[in-house]
Amino acid sequence: MTLFRAKSTASSKDTSDMTTEKNTKMHTLKKWLIGVLLPVALILIIFLFQKILVSHPAIGEAYAKGLFRVVSFIPAKLSSLVPISLTEITIVSLVLSAPLIIAWLIIRAVRAHREKRSKVFYFKLVRFLAWLAFAIYATYMLLYGINFTRYPLEESLGFGQRQYTVDELCEVYAWVVDNLNEARLACEEDERGVVTYPGGYNALLKDLQDLYEESAKNIPEISGNSGRPKPVALSHYWSYTNIVGMFFPFYAEVNVNTDAEMAEEFFTACHELSHLHGYAVENDANFAAMLIGMNSSCPQLRYAGFSWALDLIEMDLYEAFNNDTDGLHDFLSQHPLVSGYFRDLDALSEYWAKINPPKIVSEVSTATNDTFLKMNQQEDGEKSYQMPTSNVADYYFTRVKKA
Repeated sequence: MTLFRAKSTASSKDTSDMTTEKNTKMHTLKKWLIGVLLPVALILIIFLFQKILVSHPAIGEAYAKGLFRVVSFIPAKLSSLVPISLTEITIVSLVLSAPLIIAWLIIRAVRAHREKRSKVFYFKLVRFLAWLAFAIYATYMLLYGINFTRYPLEESLGFGQRQYTVDELCEVYAWVVDNLNEARLACEEDERGVVTYPGGYNALLKDLQDLYEESAKNIPEISGNSGRPKPVALSHYWSYTNIVGMFFPFYAEVNVNTDAEMAEEFFTACHELSHLHGYAVENDANFAAMLIGMNSSCPQLRYAGFSWALDLIEMDLYEAFNNDTDGLHDFLSQHPLVSGYFRDLDALSEYWAKINPPKIVSEVSTATNDTFLKMNQQEDGEKSYQMPTSNVADYYFTRVKKA
């Protein structure tokens, strides 16, 4: 009987050990499922959700005009209270602290290895990074990503419905040039004869929010939250990446390169503010900025808007005149541009020639932006900045001539 009891006790112990081991494995599996695989799965679901929404723009449009304005309101207002770029502070802080964070992680990893807690340490690290990535991605989608799925702005305006004759395009071109010249002649100039803003960049960025909103009243489709654009302290070095403006969705903050020529930044700042108004697709933001400029009471913004329109209508004219080069040049000569326009172009060329960023920097910057856009369902990547040239003629014949 003693031997039987001993065997029975041993068998019970083995069963108990197996149960404990099984429970431990189940607990470990559960920890990995909830701690790591769940946030990864949620990230994938959100990505696929955005991809699906591209085919259902009505949902994206409703979001951009509704919930987006709610979730972006507080970040936009809070960031506007701070006169300096929170985006710049965040990025610089992360770059400077990265070596310290890496060193701290190495020390913790070594200590965990010595104490035989490596598995626990790495699990906690991976779990933290997985949930952090989910939180960042989900916040990004709410404050920016879903807006990539809305209707194109030109479609919301009812544009792109017809083709135009050569005479009609000539009429639009004359209208653009007349307004561009009038706006440019009303602009302040610096000692070089280049367009500027009274009070410089500080005054421009202080006034720009109100100027944008005033102009947007004439185009209800572009209405939305707004915020104060911020100057970037490291703008000169920022130029080496060929970046002149940035919208940082996490703070709903518009950032402007104040080292570049103002002739470029009038339009760029309006472009970035258009992102804040819910237009994430780059050509929509360009289109919105052009319309804001053309409808502005500020001569500098109006000049920027019509300068952009000039490039587009010129493309339409070249195509419309086809091989009639002499006829095109004869028509263009009848509508000369003011000399200040060419001084501004020369100043822009001189600035970027002076910067002359290393090729590798430009390539990395372009490739990064191209990848970012494609990850947001923009198949054209960097080419998505280009908008239909007919938008200028559409606007003229539907909103100006019929007004």
